[in-house]
Amino acid sequence: MLELYYLEEADSICSNRVLMTLNEKKITDWIPKKLVLLNRDQFAPAYLKLNPKAQVPTLVHDGNVIRESSIICDYIDDLKTDYPLKPSDMADRSLLREWIKDSDESGYQATASLNFVTKFRLEIPIEKMEQRWKSVTDIERLHRQQSCVYDGMDSPYVLRAIGAWERIFEKMEKTLTDGRPWIMGDQFTLVETTCAPFIKVLEMLRLLDLWIDGRPNVKNWWERISGRESLKALEEYPGQGIDENAPHAKAGLIVVDKVKELINTYRQSFPMV
Repeated sequence: MLELYYLEEADSICSNRVLMTLNEKKITDWIPKKLVLLNRDQFAPAYLKLNPKAQVPTLVHDGNVIRESSIICDYIDDLKTDYPLKPSDMADRSLLREWIKDSDESGYQATASLNFVTKFRLEIPIEKMEQRWKSVTDIERLHRQQSCVYDGMDSPYVLRAIGAWERIFEKMEKTLTDGRPWIMGDQFTLVETTCAPFIKVLEMLRLLDLWIDGRPNVKNWWERISGRESLKALEEYPGQGIDENAPHAKAGLIVVDKVKELINTYRQSFPMV
C-alpha cells in the first residue's frame, strides 16, 4: 500500500515534485492523504509521528516511512522499472544526483524565498503567519520566512534567491547547448521532475522570463516540460498560468521591476556565473 501525505496547491513545490514523479511513472494506485498548510495539519500529533520536522510530503509504503521530497522521488522511480527516470550508467546517475542536490540546496530555498516575499507576504494575514511560525521546527526556514515577510524586497534572502536562479539557469543553458532535449540527454529524468515544480512558481509569479529571456536553450527546455501532462496537472484551476488576476500573478507583478533591478545588479557584480 502506497500512501502520500501532501499539499495540493500549485506552489506546494515539494509535494509537487512527488506528484509529478508519480504521474511520469504512471503510478495511480496510491492513497491520497491531503494536508492543508494554513490549517496547520502538518503539526498534528499523528503527522509529527511520521515526520518530526513537520515537513510535507511524506510517503508511507507498506508501513515504511520515506521523507524528503527528492528521496521520495528516487524511491518512487525504483518502485517499478517502467518509465525509468534515472540513467542506467553509474556515472550519469552521479551527475543526476549532483543536479538534484543543487536543486535541493539552492533551488528550493530560492523559490521559497521569492514565494514568501510575494504571494505569502501580500496574501496571507500576518497574524496567521505569526501563529504558524510558533510551530516551525527548522530555525533556518523560520528566519528565512520571517525575513521575507517582515523585510520584503530588502531581505537578504531575496538577493540570494536571485543569485541562485541566475547560476542554475546559466548552468542549464550551457548544458543544453549541444541540442539535447533534457538535462541528462535524450532521457527525461528526475532532474526535470524535481526542478520543474520550482520553476513553475517563478512562472506563476510572472518572473520567469526575467531569467530565461536571452537563454534560448532553457526557454525551449521549459516549453517542452510545460507541454507534459505531469506539469499541467499541477494547476490549481484551469487557466491559472495565464490569469493575470491569480494571486501569484498579482503579487509577482508588484515586485517585477525590483526583481529585474536586482538581477541586473547581481549580473554586474558577478559577471561570470
